[in-house]
This record gives sequence, structure tokens and C-alpha cells, in this order.
Amino acid sequence: MKTLRRLCLAALLAAPLAGAATARDLTIVAGGGPLQEHMRTTLFAPFAAANNLRVADTAYDYNIGPIRAMVQARNVTWDVVMVEAPDLVQGCEDGVFERIDWSVVDRGKFLPGGAVTCGAGAIGWGVTMFHDQARNPAGPTTYAEFWDVQRFPGKRALRRGARITLEIALMADGVPASDVYRVLATPEGQRRAFAKLDALRPNLMFWSGGQQPLELVNAGEVAYAVGFVGRVTNAIRAGARYSLNWGTLLYAYDFWAVVRGSPHAPQAMRMIQFITDPGPLLELTKLWPINPVTAAVATNAEVRARNPLMMSNHVDQGLNISTEFWIENGPELERRFAAWLNR
Repeated sequence: MKTLRRLCLAALLAAPLAGAATARDLTIVAGGGPLQEHMRTTLFAPFAAANNLRVADTAYDYNIGPIRAMVQARNVTWDVVMVEAPDLVQGCEDGVFERIDWSVVDRGKFLPGGAVTCGAGAIGWGVTMFHDQARNPAGPTTYAEFWDVQRFPGKRALRRGARITLEIALMADGVPASDVYRVLATPEGQRRAFAKLDALRPNLMFWSGGQQPLELVNAGEVAYAVGFVGRVTNAIRAGARYSLNWGTLLYAYDFWAVVRGSPHAPQAMRMIQFITDPGPLLELTKLWPINPVTAAVATNAEVRARNPLMMSNHVDQGLNISTEFWIENGPELERRFAAWLNR
């Protein structure tokens, strides 16, 4: 009996230690790939060291469905997440994300539009058309030419999703960038976009991960692709012979958000403050041509001169992806696109 009591007492004493050992780390989630590897060394690890915290990071495909599920189940395993603007605004309204604590995060350091109720500006991102000049010395320079398989034969790659893809289809059909959202908001404009995709479908492949279009082009599986600016320009810096067409740029902001119900919410707010500060971000710009939403870095003359392929130098040639449009029309258009894709 004494032995049994000693075992029970030992178990009770060990229980808090076991709980402490299994308590999860503060977890930050972004889009993965080389950019996240650089973020880990310049942003995440320095924050962890400065605050004596354990920080883990993982990647996702920007689908916030799993985040909604963990919030609804009250089993939140992610804390800080990089989110696209329409998903951030909708998620904020639906209670998926916490309101940013602006007493911790300095909202004055962001570019206009970079500080919103549930999000602090992370990076600007965009997509452009590109191809491998070693395989195809000449290639399309406009979306209308991207559709011209007679003049430029070969497979094409577009993003798997309505957002970005439908805008591109309308521009390929002759709609000026300034009119894209006015046209796409109409039933006729939507029919026009899907009809344009129909015309190219035999020559189309779709990607979901950011590295995929580069892999498809490098392997010769597609001749021409639309891909993320950061990944394409970083490949060019590493020696790839890609032709990148700034006149085909579509761009937007991503935001850092805190998942509603995070047990690490106070630390998460401090982390957002740290990783959006100029010092850590300047270190990141030495490794990757990012486009931070922190004004002091985005407008830094040295940074922009060092990164001539930095998107910030070319946004005047591009189409700003409309957050408002995709909040209002996104669910229905994404359903239609999924149905079209699975026909």
C-alpha cells in the first residue's frame, strides 16, 4: 500500500512537468519555400532569442479553412499566420482572427493600407508572366500573346484558383487593367473570362504551390507561366535566364494575423511588432528581394537600388488586386472556377 501511495504521489508530482514539456511552441505560419527559410534566420529566430522563447514555424497554402476549423473546435495550434487580404478581412468579420493590439504593434510604421483591424502589413507580393529564355529565346510579353499558341506554341501554367486567373483571362481578352473589376463584376464579364479560359484549356496546366511554376518551366513541361515575383526574381539573381514582364504584374499585400483563441496571443502581438520592424526586415532584404509593407524599408533608396527587380520599383505598371471585389465575389467565383476545373 505504501508503495502504491508513493507511485501515485510520484505521478501527481510528474504531471505538471509533463504538461510543461509538451506545451507547444509559439507557432508562426507562412507560405514556405526559400523565403520562409530566410524569414526563419532573419525574423523568427532573432525574435525567439531576444525574448527567450521557443518559436516554431510551418507552411501552408494560404487556405484558411484549417484555421477556421481549429478556431471552431477551440483547438488552436497556430498563433501568427501570414494571410491574404480578402481572407484577412473576411476572417476578421467572422471571428477567425484577433484584433491587432495597436498598443503593442506600432501602426504608424506601415504604408497606407498596411494596418487594418486584424492585420499588420507583412509583404507585398505579385505575379507576372515569365519564361526561360534558354529554352524559348522569344516569348509573349502581354496576356493576349500568352493566349497565342500559334505564335508561341507550348503549354502554359496559371494559378489554380479564380483570383488572379480571371483577371488575367479578361486582360488577355482585351480588357484594360483599369476596367478589369468593373467588367468582372458583371455576369457577361464572368462569362467572358471563363470563355477565354476555355479557349486556352487544351494548353493549360495549373499550379498551387509557389515553386511549382518554376519547376514546370525548368523541366520544360510548360513553355510560359505566371509565377510569384519574389521566386522568379530570386531565381534570376541566382543565374536563371528568365524573361520577366512587368507589364503583366498583378500585386497585393499579405498581412500578419493572430489566430483567435491563441494561447500565445500576447507573445504573438510582440512577435508581429518585431518582425515588421525595419532592422530585421533590412536583413531579410539582403537575402530576398521582398517588398515589405513597413514604410521605412519599402521606401529605402539603398534597398531599392540593390534590388532592381524588387516589385516596389514596378507597381506603377501593374494591377492592384482588389480586396473589396474578392470579398464580395470570391466565394461564388471560386466555386464556379472549381466546377469549371473539374468538368
